[in-house]
Amino acid sequence: PPHPPPPPLALLARTDRFLYVHKPAALHTHRLRPDDPPALADAVALSHPECAAASPDPREGGAVHRLDAGTSGVVAFARDPAAHAAARAAFAAGQVRKLYLAAVILPDDWSWPPAPRPWLRLVDPDHLELTAPLGPGPRAALVAVRPDGQPSRTTLSRPIPLASPSVRCALELHTGRRHQARVHLAWLGLPILGDTLYGGAPAHRLHLHAVGLDLSAAIPGEALVLAPPPDFA
Repeated sequence: PPHPPPPPLALLARTDRFLYVHKPAALHTHRLRPDDPPALADAVALSHPECAAASPDPREGGAVHRLDAGTSGVVAFARDPAAHAAARAAFAAGQVRKLYLAAVILPDDWSWPPAPRPWLRLVDPDHLELTAPLGPGPRAALVAVRPDGQPSRTTLSRPIPLASPSVRCALELHTGRRHQARVHLAWLGLPILGDTLYGGAPAHRLHLHAVGLDLSAAIPGEALVLAPPPDFA
C-alpha cells in the first residue's frame, strides 16, 4: 500500500549552509530502505530540494547526524556537499556541542552525588562526568558498558524534580556513541522513562530529547540552535 506523505516540517533555524529542524518522537531521521515509510529527510527534501543532493547517500537528504527513532529534538541538514563534509568532520572530531534532556524515575536509594565508582567524576557540586566506555551488548540491539569499549564521555547536571517520582536530567554528550545517553544513564541507575530496552519504566514514548545543537566551534556563522522541550512532567 502507498505510504502517507511525510509529516509537516518544523523548521527551527536556517542559515546559508544548514537547516535545523525538529524531529518528532517515533519518526526516523531518514529511511534505511527505499520502501520504508517517509522520514524526516523526505520532508526536508520536499521543502528544500538542495538538501537532497548534499549528502553522498541520497536517502540521508543532507542529514549530518541521526537521532534514534524514539528521540525527539534538533537535527541539522546540510544545504550543499561542502557543508555536509564540514559538519561530518566536526562530529568526528568531537567539535559539536550536543545537549539533551531526559526524564527518569528516581530510585528511593539514589542520591546526589552518587557514590564514587570507576568512570565517574564529580566536576563540581552540580555536574558529574561519566566516562564509561561503550561497546556491543549481549544482543545486537544493545550497547553495554565494557572496559574494552570505545571511549565515551557524558556530562550530567544535577537532576531537577518533575512530577513525583520522576526527575529531569540535562546532559551534554562530548562523544557520539550509539545509545550513549541511554546507556550511561542506565549504568548510573537512572534508566530513561520509556526506555524498556535498558530497564526504563514503560511510557508512551522514549523520554529523551535533543534540546540543543551547536556547530559554531567548527563552522563559522553557525550558532546554538534549541528545540522546544516536550512536557516531561
